[in-house]
Amino acid sequence: MPDSRPIARPAALLAALGERLIKLGVKVGQVSSWLVIGVMVTVLGTVTMNALEVNQLFSWDTSIPIFGQAFTINSMTELQWHLFGILTLLGGTYAMHSDTHVRVDLVYLRLSPRGRHAIDLMGHLLLLMPFCFLIAWLSIPLVKMSFMSGEQSNYGGLTDRYLIKAALPIGLSFLGLAAFGQACYHLAGLIDPRVHIDETTSIDSTEENAHVG
Repeated sequence: MPDSRPIARPAALLAALGERLIKLGVKVGQVSSWLVIGVMVTVLGTVTMNALEVNQLFSWDTSIPIFGQAFTINSMTELQWHLFGILTLLGGTYAMHSDTHVRVDLVYLRLSPRGRHAIDLMGHLLLLMPFCFLIAWLSIPLVKMSFMSGEQSNYGGLTDRYLIKAALPIGLSFLGLAAFGQACYHLAGLIDPRVHIDETTSIDSTEENAHVG
C-alpha cells in the first residue's frame, strides 16, 4: 500500500538518488581495486631489476604515451606510485561506503539514529564535499599546465605526467559525488525515519554476483 504521508515521497526520492550514487561509488572502488595487482607486480619488478642491476628492460624507436622510448627501473618505480595513487584516490569511495575508512568517534555510537544521520549529514555537506570539489577545481590548472608543457620524469622514467595529475580532480570528484549520495541518504533518514538504505546492500549484492559468476 502506497505511503500517503507528505514526507514519504521526498524522502523516498532522496533515498533513491543516494542509493544510485552509492552504487556508482562502490563500482568505481571495485574496479580500481584491481590496480592492487599492478602495484604488486611493479614492486616485485623494481626489486628484481635492482637485485639484478638491470637499469633498462626494454627500448624502442618510436615514442609511445606514458613510457616514451624505453622502460627503465625508474619507469617501473614511478609506475608503482602512479598506480598506487590512482588506487588510493578512486578506492576512497568504496572505503567510505563500506565504512572501512579511519574514523574516530567519541559520541557518535551513543547517539540515536536521527542523531547519527545529523552528524553524518553535516560532515558530508560541510566538510567532505567542499574539500573534494574545491581541491578538484584548484588542481585542474595544474593538470592543464602539465599537459601544455609536456611535463615528464626528470630521471628517465615515465612521460605524460599530466595523466597521473589528472587522477586528482577525477578521484576527488568521484569522492565528492559519493559524499553527496551519502548526504542524500542521511537527509532522507532525517526527514522520514522509516526510510532506510542499507549502505552495504549494493556492496554485498555485487560481491555475491561476482561469486556466482
